[in-house]
Amino acid sequence: MSAAPPRVEMRGICKRFGEVVALDRVDLEAAKGEIHALLGENGAGKTTIMNILSGLYRSDAGEIRVDGRPAPIRSPKDAIGFRIGMVHQHVELIGNFTALENILLGHEGTGWVLRAESQRGAVEEVASRYGLSVPLNERVKALPVGIQQKIEILKALYRGADILILDEPTTMLTPQEVDALFATIRKIAEGGLTVIFITHKIKEVLANSDRITVFRGGCRVGTVRRPEASRELLVQMMVGEREFPAGAGRPGAVASSSAGPPALSVRDLSLRNADIHLLKDVSFDVPAGAIVGLAGVSGNGQRELAEAIAGLLPVQAGEVTIRGRSVEKLTVAARIALGLVLIPQNRIDEGILPSLSLAENFVLGLHPYIFKRSGFFEQGTAHEMARIAIRDYNVLTRNERVPSAHLSGGNIQKVIVARAMALFRAIGGGILIANNPTRGLDIMAAAFVHARFREVREGGGGVLLISEDLDELCSICDRILVIHSGEILGGFDGPDYDVYRIGELMAGVRRRQP
Repeated sequence: MSAAPPRVEMRGICKRFGEVVALDRVDLEAAKGEIHALLGENGAGKTTIMNILSGLYRSDAGEIRVDGRPAPIRSPKDAIGFRIGMVHQHVELIGNFTALENILLGHEGTGWVLRAESQRGAVEEVASRYGLSVPLNERVKALPVGIQQKIEILKALYRGADILILDEPTTMLTPQEVDALFATIRKIAEGGLTVIFITHKIKEVLANSDRITVFRGGCRVGTVRRPEASRELLVQMMVGEREFPAGAGRPGAVASSSAGPPALSVRDLSLRNADIHLLKDVSFDVPAGAIVGLAGVSGNGQRELAEAIAGLLPVQAGEVTIRGRSVEKLTVAARIALGLVLIPQNRIDEGILPSLSLAENFVLGLHPYIFKRSGFFEQGTAHEMARIAIRDYNVLTRNERVPSAHLSGGNIQKVIVARAMALFRAIGGGILIANNPTRGLDIMAAAFVHARFREVREGGGGVLLISEDLDELCSICDRILVIHSGEILGGFDGPDYDVYRIGELMAGVRRRQP
């Protein structure tokens, strides 16, 4: 595959954002008919270089060539002219439009009217050519995420793309949808197109790519052919010679389960918004000394469940107990005092105050427990604790005085997790609810966070780990629950999980009892 003439070449690509060097003289090439994976830690540069190829960013230096000819790309329109299309991590479709209307939008031809029916045949021809079965007449908002992703791909192909870029395409998909997506990608590549996909999931890379390019710190570490690659080699290329944190284990290690009285118990919990059930008769336990995972496609009640347990949303029916005590009528502060700590889903809106310094943000919620003597903000204590967190969690920042708004999303997430763990220790916590805690973190940071969760379990606490990454749940959880449309549809004990059965429940597929 590597002997094929390059379909696209990028030479000496450089990109800076202020003082940050995002790309440092990077070379990359991809061949016709190839599935080329870009792998690397958060902030390694893989998405940045594809944003340059797709015209979203302009490089500061370097050259792009397509089919051996210079390709000056300064905008998405230029990229489309060179038959380059990019499908971003989060779908960018209009929910009230049909699939066909979304595909044609922006490519209507002359006039102001969207003449969908006159172009239906051309869309269907492209869909048939690449095996993209899409319900063209359905409104997008009614379709599963996996189908929406296919619509985005079909939209790019209909516009003539034969260099297709996919950014973290499996983030919100069930295992079945992942398999279907990569079957489609393989068919597209076999049709002579070039596919470049960005991911942090080594298992997907090993199963589905022809070549793999690894990025680290804004540089290209190297490119390997799939037969020559292994998990160990790719991890070493991604992280260098660094050791994994003590207690973290290598990725894929499965924790041993333990039993104990519930750190958290939920019984028949229901929550409605007008006529819509956000949560419906939810019941489960998180034993002390256990990590329980909650799997589900985004938007199926995970956030509402976490916030109802934490006291941020009122419980309309049912019971929540922390360490055996009913808490439905208690305030958020009272629940924290009983031992509950929440890592919120939205780190920007719910996790920090952007204008405050890193040190000030770090002590939010901690202050009643660390400033007991004076009752006032103690600058020295706050700054010392923040410096320790920066060191332990490898937060990339000049110092603890920097406004939190200046940190990247992944580094903000590290601060929030560090603060939650400090609060858990300060209150002698019993239950930690972590909502997508490793989203945006690189492999080392995620391993460090997982090690902290294992410490909670070993200390007799419970962890409810909510994650859209099924691999993460399978690697660390003693038990996995599946939520769909606000209902718990099933539970699975580890360490050997049936990911396809879990995937069925994530998609709402219930098997009939014999």
